[in-house]
Amino acid sequence: MANAAPVPVCFGPSENVSPEERAERERLERQEVARWRHRFLRLDAIKPGETVEAQEMRCLNKRLVHIEREAAQKELLLSVRNAPVHRREAERCRTTILRLLDASAETNRKIAATKIDIQELESQIKRAQSELHNVTQAIPSDFLFAEQLQRSCRQVAALESRLHRVRTQENQVHTDNRKLREELEGMLEERARYNRQWQHYVQQLARNRKFLIDMIERATLAFNQSEELCHRLESLKAHEARETRQQVHEMIELDRQIVGTRHTNAFLRTKGATRPVAALDPALVRKRERFKRACLERTTRYRTVIEGARAALQLQSMRDVLALIERQQDKYLALFRYANETDAQLAAATGRARELDEATDGARERERRKQLTNERKAQQTEQQLLQVRQHTEQLKADVAYQEAALELKLETVEQALEVLGYDRAAIVALMAGTTHADRRKLTKDALTNALATIERKVMELVQRRTPEERPGPARSTDEEPEAPDVPASQQQCAECAEGQDVNQHDEHIVQPTEDERMVENVRKRIGAPEMQYRLHTLSQCKLPRSRMLVNKRYQ
Repeated sequence: MANAAPVPVCFGPSENVSPEERAERERLERQEVARWRHRFLRLDAIKPGETVEAQEMRCLNKRLVHIEREAAQKELLLSVRNAPVHRREAERCRTTILRLLDASAETNRKIAATKIDIQELESQIKRAQSELHNVTQAIPSDFLFAEQLQRSCRQVAALESRLHRVRTQENQVHTDNRKLREELEGMLEERARYNRQWQHYVQQLARNRKFLIDMIERATLAFNQSEELCHRLESLKAHEARETRQQVHEMIELDRQIVGTRHTNAFLRTKGATRPVAALDPALVRKRERFKRACLERTTRYRTVIEGARAALQLQSMRDVLALIERQQDKYLALFRYANETDAQLAAATGRARELDEATDGARERERRKQLTNERKAQQTEQQLLQVRQHTEQLKADVAYQEAALELKLETVEQALEVLGYDRAAIVALMAGTTHADRRKLTKDALTNALATIERKVMELVQRRTPEERPGPARSTDEEPEAPDVPASQQQCAECAEGQDVNQHDEHIVQPTEDERMVENVRKRIGAPEMQYRLHTLSQCKLPRSRMLVNKRYQ
């Protein structure tokens, strides 16, 4: 059997929902309808109509028809509800309801204020009645004085405990401040070292910049000179090539003329020699005569040309012509040697220019690497500076927190002075002022004097009445004996006080920060009966060792 699909959920009414939720619900309904229609078509195509699944699908199809009808009705109802008439009516109803709610809230506030006033009046009436009853019935007696003394002893014990705790916290704050001051001094020294290193880097960077500018100027000058030399070399090479081609052509022409003249002279010497010959054929003789006349004419023409050249060159003989040719050859050879030397000098200058280019490229690469190194070092230095600044901000926040804690402790000392009966002028004289600006003028000696005053006042309260001087009526035998008085020299045990705080608050020390709560807790602790057994030293404490270890966890 195929996996049975879950039955589609029935959608509830959508009258009291927002338009966004209504649109989301309609979208989910359309998705659900499309999913079930697709599943029905798929199962109907795979399974025959007689299966159980087909029957279930027919049942679900019937429910789908109802769901579609309900969706159409909801769409119609939504369009009706979104009509402008209904919207205006709903807006008017909403305005009326909000106005009524505001009036109801104002009435409730007035009722609550009236109830509070009535309760305050009733409490004042009860307090006045109780005071009247106490005044009319209470008669001062030694028993009341004894109770007051016990109450004073408990107050003294509580104040001693508070004083001990405040001294401990003050010492801890001084220690923390000393550590923070040492850290700040170390950070200031590090900042000075960093500034010196930074100035050194700046000076070194300036020197390197000057050196780089000098190298760039030298490289630019060398490059410009190399360009000028290259242009001059190119022009000299072009001129030399033109002169060389012209001289080579002239030398080739003269060499051709000399060789032709030499062959002509050899031919003439050979042909001018007289040789005995036999009588020849007349035709052959005529041919030879014609050839002789042609050669004679050519020789005459050549002689005429040579004589014209000699007259034009103002030369006397062929030796002068040969000497002129030799001089020209020597001149051309000297020019050729000069051209070779110029080529060698050009090659040396080109090599020097190439070396200067390579040196310039190397200097540029070194300067680029040095600049990248300096930038990397500058980034690292900036990151270190940012970390130091963040650490400084954190230290400043810690100092502010310690100052706030110290301010709270100083306020606690002022409250202790107020509890001991000092007026505002005396507190200002002892604490060097009560504002935050005046607290900056507070010195260690002034704070020590204030704490000594608290201690002296507490000891006076403890020693105000001794057990020998305490008068009191004779107690009856059925009355319980009074608890023995604690000597005034004893102090409240810190372990017992911490244990009491831990046990009362489920192993969590709860220290109130509001002034009213602190004063109220002090008064409750002073009047509490369990404060009596705390008046002993730490060496006389009867707590087990495990309890002391537990208490030390919270200190």
